[in-house]
Amino acid sequence: MTENYNNGWQQNGDYYMPPARQLRRDSNFVGITVLTQLILLQISFLFIIFALAFSGIISVGTDQYFGLGNIGFFIVYSLAYAVGMGLPGPVIAAISHRKIKPFSQLESAPEKIGFVSVVLALLSGMAICVFANFIASYIGFFLSQFGILPPEMPTYLEKNVQSFIINIIVFAVMPAILEEMLYRGYILRTLLRYGSGFALVVSSLLFALMHGNTSQIPFAFIVGLACGYLMISTGRIWPSMMLHFLNNFMSTLLSYAGMFLETEIQGQKMVLLVFTFIVIIGLASLLILFGRSDPIVRFNRSPGNMQMTTGQKTSASLFAPGIIISIIVAIALTILNIIGGG
Repeated sequence: MTENYNNGWQQNGDYYMPPARQLRRDSNFVGITVLTQLILLQISFLFIIFALAFSGIISVGTDQYFGLGNIGFFIVYSLAYAVGMGLPGPVIAAISHRKIKPFSQLESAPEKIGFVSVVLALLSGMAICVFANFIASYIGFFLSQFGILPPEMPTYLEKNVQSFIINIIVFAVMPAILEEMLYRGYILRTLLRYGSGFALVVSSLLFALMHGNTSQIPFAFIVGLACGYLMISTGRIWPSMMLHFLNNFMSTLLSYAGMFLETEIQGQKMVLLVFTFIVIIGLASLLILFGRSDPIVRFNRSPGNMQMTTGQKTSASLFAPGIIISIIVAIALTILNIIGGG
């Protein structure tokens, strides 16, 4: 049976459920979904690797590719990532009898959105991603003063086109689809009935914590806000998927180009030049959107159909067991990454 709430009345029954209780129920669904994703993402890759090692196909500890080679490693990683990121949403929704269509349009979606409007919004969003990089760098520098260093992120890029294409698929295409499906398609969509601002902040916070390291959490939070904003303002998930893809594609492209430069200084200059260009184009695009009073910059500040204050929403959501446990696990994984260096 599908649950459909409207101001506290459960339509598949004749009884009244207080909004706070509904929010706790929805928050538990969100929390359990995130918790499942965190756990699956950690164990699915290890399970496949140990299964291959047990069968004698690979030898653990051979190299960073576990003896699989670049392509073989990415096949295994992609499978594990698809399981860890792609299954929790639909599986937990099915178990809890929720019919959620993560790729469908929101009820508040305008009939159509202009192509030019979306392009300008994506360019503006890329500028926000660049600002997020700088903010994350400053936060990282501040934390380093207390001995909290970001983990060393492994790189699987090699100096060939084949490796570049594989990295684009695994680190740009797949996250854009699966992460947006989960955090915007399932989580943000579930919380929208309590207000667009509330749903945007909570989904972005959980999205940030999922990344599990101090260098990515502040960056992912800001990018999550930008992606969520795009979904709410357009009523469609594909613009947020495009922004997510463009951000990750830019990162991979810069890393690949940097491999062919002679010095680290040259790489830094290249990144600064590209970032400056993106910021200029993005700010110009944003000015054009505001100048033409484009609907895409009119964020729908809907209070939701549940009559609750911000404090009541925060309290009901944060004290839901599912949210509490998922946040604790996410923080614990982040601490382990800090201790373990990655």
